[in-house]
Amino acid sequence: MIEIKPNIQQRSNCPYCGTELNPQSVLWQGIHIVLNSKCEGCGSEIIDDLRVGHGVKNYIQVNLIKGEVFAADAYKKEWLGKALLNSLQNPQPEKLEIVKEIFKPCNRVIILNCIDHLYGHSLLKLLNAQRHLECNSDYGLVVIVPKFLRWMVPDEVAEIWTVPISLKNGQNYYPSFAEFVEDETKRFDEIYVSEAHSHPRQFDITRFTRVPKHNFEKEEIKITFIWREDRLLVNRSLLRVLRKIDQQAMSLSLQNLKIQQLFEKIRLQVPEAKFAVAGLGTKTKFPEWIEDYRVESFNEKIEKEICHVYSESRLIIGLHGSNMLLPSAHAGMTIDLIDGRWGNFAQDILYQESDPRIATFRYRFLPYQTSNHTLAFIAAVMVLKWSRFKSQMTADVVNSDVEE
Repeated sequence: MIEIKPNIQQRSNCPYCGTELNPQSVLWQGIHIVLNSKCEGCGSEIIDDLRVGHGVKNYIQVNLIKGEVFAADAYKKEWLGKALLNSLQNPQPEKLEIVKEIFKPCNRVIILNCIDHLYGHSLLKLLNAQRHLECNSDYGLVVIVPKFLRWMVPDEVAEIWTVPISLKNGQNYYPSFAEFVEDETKRFDEIYVSEAHSHPRQFDITRFTRVPKHNFEKEEIKITFIWREDRLLVNRSLLRVLRKIDQQAMSLSLQNLKIQQLFEKIRLQVPEAKFAVAGLGTKTKFPEWIEDYRVESFNEKIEKEICHVYSESRLIIGLHGSNMLLPSAHAGMTIDLIDGRWGNFAQDILYQESDPRIATFRYRFLPYQTSNHTLAFIAAVMVLKWSRFKSQMTADVVNSDVEE
């Protein structure tokens, strides 16, 4: 946590002369929380990124007057720095209708800001709430969430401020939002800002979705593929050719066919299994023996219902991305197909297993090019050998419990 009231805790140096900056005020840009700072050495006025959220590992500074961005490397400068500068140079005049809910009055608070332009980033920030509720109970937790995440905020928080900023507008700067937060923070004597770590460990997904995790004791075996239409289970060279000849629709049909063939191969090895697809996009059809839960768009009601589908699934299969976060958190096991994003390994998985031996069985990572034959074999082994594997790998735990 970083204190911003009554004192601003963060200390930084001027990017020009190295003198320690004097933070003068806090500006709530949206994704970013920044400090308006002044250098006593050279007189520069610097926008200093508070080291929370992306700023924990991707710290940036901006000189708004000169239009200059300072970052550790070119990638961070381009990805975050220029977007921040552009937003501050082009404030959005729209007045946001922010909904404030107060559940318990507090003078000392922690503010958790979950605004972002990517769904997965917003969700992962929200998961930090549990750590604060359990470890910082002397403070009230105030959660700032985009509207699409309001349903997932845990019950025990002190306040919720719901902001109608869509993902596509998530990098914009809305002065009306900044003014709202500035006014509301006057009510508190002491304020800390959550670091909002991008991949928190201390959370139980059921406290957020109110949907139970998979029950391995149930006899039904459901295997679900997570469908998406913007990132496909299709050979990339072929995909480029189809796009070049304006036949993108064919790629969806190929993906559909590949999933059907995969399920058929699994069914030969696990005859009792049921199969389903869930996700975003409905441009193709599946045969009746495959349950189809795909939708054209998500809302609170649909997301809750789909989380139950994930929970019922012994195994989830899907392409790497934020679409795998909630499925992996609720399903029994997961196969994550990675299409080149190996540098982002495991960032789309919400592990619900603390034993590393069991986790390696429950969560698998494979190249998206893996053949259906191999993929079906691995899926079948995971489903059929789970109970035996777990009993073998946890035998010492059982014996220890008996001895005690």
